[in-house]
Amino acid sequence: MYTVDTALESLRKYDIQEGDLLTWERELSLEIPVDEYGRKQYSPHHVNLFKNIKKHIALGRTIEEIRQLISLPPLENSRPRAVRPTAAGQTGSQATLPAGASPPESAATSSNPVTSAAKVIQKSPYAAVPKRPNVGGASAAGGAANVVNLVHKLNKEKDQLYKKLLETEKLNSHLYSANSLFHKKVRDLTLQIQKQRENFNENEKFKLLDDKARLQKQLIDAEKLSQYKQEEILRQKMRNDDLQLQIRQRDEKIQAMQTAFDADKFCGDWMESGTLAEVVYDNFGINIEPERVRLFRISERPSRIYGPMAVINTSYQYETNNLWKREETLMVSYMDEQTLEGELVAEYILDGVPVAKALYRVTCRRSQ
Repeated sequence: MYTVDTALESLRKYDIQEGDLLTWERELSLEIPVDEYGRKQYSPHHVNLFKNIKKHIALGRTIEEIRQLISLPPLENSRPRAVRPTAAGQTGSQATLPAGASPPESAATSSNPVTSAAKVIQKSPYAAVPKRPNVGGASAAGGAANVVNLVHKLNKEKDQLYKKLLETEKLNSHLYSANSLFHKKVRDLTLQIQKQRENFNENEKFKLLDDKARLQKQLIDAEKLSQYKQEEILRQKMRNDDLQLQIRQRDEKIQAMQTAFDADKFCGDWMESGTLAEVVYDNFGINIEPERVRLFRISERPSRIYGPMAVINTSYQYETNNLWKREETLMVSYMDEQTLEGELVAEYILDGVPVAKALYRVTCRRSQ
């Protein structure tokens, strides 16, 4: 849950002020729950709702138009329950779409009447987002993913070490300047002592000598610190060299895996069967299908390949309503000549604003 301050912190980059929240709560009749001390408690659904309201206002829509496009969050003590299908296979209540807008339908739903009559899965806006399921794959695919993750981790550590190295070199530069300044001041004081030896009494001479001794001690300490920093820089460079060697070795392993596997095996006609694993978010009440079946073709080798794994991005534009668009990311592992396994992420976009996202587990069989 968010307080007013934490909610405004999350909405800072959208240029949303506290006055905007009060105005929208009043105009949209939002009922915000409060804690035992009377402080407002915003849910993640509220924060996401304020972002969408800001985007709609930026597009020139009025509050009444926005009221028809968004779904308002329920009260804390009246969370919606899952909708059960009726005897005819339709849900008891469905989200109302704005005038002129039709809900998106995938190719699998329009071609398969069985899946179109499946249960509609709805999710409470206050429910915590479940952890992303771990989709199993071939051992080679898991090894390649681990290698890629390790490479990213090593690159991040390399950048951090390089940043520390730059900071150390900057400090070394300051120490060198201070060292030069100390040497110059010692020389100046020595000249002053030599020129004014006859004019100062013994006490003044001792004072100048003490100043000189103190400056020399500071100079020695600065030189010791500089030497320590130089040794630290040398150790950082040695660790950086070891890190670069590890990265080269991992790159060679990845290159060997990519060379050993023929990526053209992904090409061809495939029959995809997918089962809904998770609704990441649904801010529009879209009827996301629990199962999907489609026939698709990979005409050329994917551009993003990690050994026997591939990532394929596809974008669909709906002809019936050009405001809707669906972007899909298929991440699969090559199991054998006839099978691909992995996961698919489908994101629904309305007028440039993402409104829903779902994750499917998929199995692809080669079509004869």
